[in-house]
Amino acid sequence: MTKGYNLLKGTVSHLQVMDEPKELRSDDIGLLAIIGLMIVGAFEVIGALIGALTAGSITLEGKSYQCYVGRKKVQGKLLHVNFKNGDYVEMLVKPIDNGQYLSYAVRMPQYHALYFPRSVGVTTLGMLKYLSIGVGVFCLFVFVVVTIIMCIEIDEDLPNFILLLAMVAIFVFFIFLFLLFFIIGGSYTFISNRIFATLGYPKPWLHNWLDEHERFKKLNRSGDPELFDDPQTPEFERIKIRDPNASYYCRTPTLPAWVTVIDERGFMPQITEPQETPNQEQSND
Repeated sequence: MTKGYNLLKGTVSHLQVMDEPKELRSDDIGLLAIIGLMIVGAFEVIGALIGALTAGSITLEGKSYQCYVGRKKVQGKLLHVNFKNGDYVEMLVKPIDNGQYLSYAVRMPQYHALYFPRSVGVTTLGMLKYLSIGVGVFCLFVFVVVTIIMCIEIDEDLPNFILLLAMVAIFVFFIFLFLLFFIIGGSYTFISNRIFATLGYPKPWLHNWLDEHERFKKLNRSGDPELFDDPQTPEFERIKIRDPNASYYCRTPTLPAWVTVIDERGFMPQITEPQETPNQEQSND
């Protein structure tokens, strides 16, 4: 597994959530401009797909923010920002060129909540599992229908034809599986694998956070002591109103020995440059 991610622990300060650009409306622009935007958008989608197939790095889209965690400056893009100044967080970060850190996930142990960037969270084998079932059922249905039709229409050399049809069906299955995997964002699952591996999950490529999320809701609803008996999260609180944008987990995983922990608890940044506040939300957005 990759060892490029660090776990940054500390208190959030100077949180700034960046304004998202306003969406263009049809009554604000002309018809030709709309057609032009559609053409440009189509080329961007094609370029993004080609980039996902060939590039090692992927742009994570979502709500942008920057803040300090202890003395470390962090920037990132999450699907939804739901932490605020004064909150203790554990961020999965990676150093970038200018000495700052790029956040790949945010964990809030007090609530057992985990926040991902957009399109991240589903692991590779998890996505392949569900895609295989869907594509497999479709290919099997087509195979059975075509076989029945051919049995009615063809009298001779039927076994060889069925064998050839089965080989074609298997080939089509893998082609469709490969295409759908990348079209619906399968490249992001490799980031999910690295996130879960760094956080200490034993089978990161197969971890199903949806199942754990559902199990958390049942245990939290019943006040099960298993949730409260987490040695790495003694301050865990019972959640009355769950954040729909968070992925909840039952226990804090034990970090692998190779993960570098940057412990900024108890430290505050020494800000020498003025903070930009116009057109930004100080937010628990």
